Amino acid sequence: MNKAYQIMLIALFPLLLLGCGPKTKITSSWVNKEQAPTLKTVLIICLDAKETSRRLWENVFADQLSAENIKTVVSHEISVEPIPPDEDSVHRVVEAAKADTVIITHVIDSTTSTYWHPGTIHYEPSAFYGGMYGYYNTAFRAVYSPPTSTLQTIVRLESNMYDVATTRLLWAAQSATTDPKLLRTDFESVVKTLIADFKRKKLI
Repeated sequence: MNKAYQIMLIALFPLLLLGCGPKTKITSSWVNKEQAPTLKTVLIICLDAKETSRRLWENVFADQLSAENIKTVVSHEISVEPIPPDEDSVHRVVEAAKADTVIITHVIDSTTSTYWHPGTIHYEPSAFYGGMYGYYNTAFRAVYSPPTSTLQTIVRLESNMYDVATTRLLWAAQSATTDPKLLRTDFESVVKTLIADFKRKKLI
């Protein structure tokens, strides 16, 4: 590997790090230590006006919980339209699902920030330029990294788990996902992180 290429990699390293971090992380988490969940049949509800996002989230969550041998029901199979924000409507869906536990998720915030990376010049210094020819030789080896800007979007979700019989909150968490593209892999990343928190809290 030549020297110029090595210097270029060093210059780009901070930018590469921006894309190497975890896609999703838990920013806060709480568990009810006084009441353990039953988790025999879990109803998954996504509060999203967009039908595609709602279906995708609920299906991904159901698939991953099913892989943990937990029976799941998705709300869009009971109510094609988003569930109205009233107690009776929610109660009807919960009864139809015959669930003992409900997990509700919704977006609480979405922010986009611009990060500016100034241009830099990297070169291998010498003790002296040695006249015009020496200066030209040193300048030729210089590597210029132009200024760049990157956009970063962070979407924050809140997910709550409730016991149907008592309506008590059993678990709650907020998560942050960086630069989601609303693809299935993004939803899988978030759900995988939430289920990992279930395991840490000994919910499953």
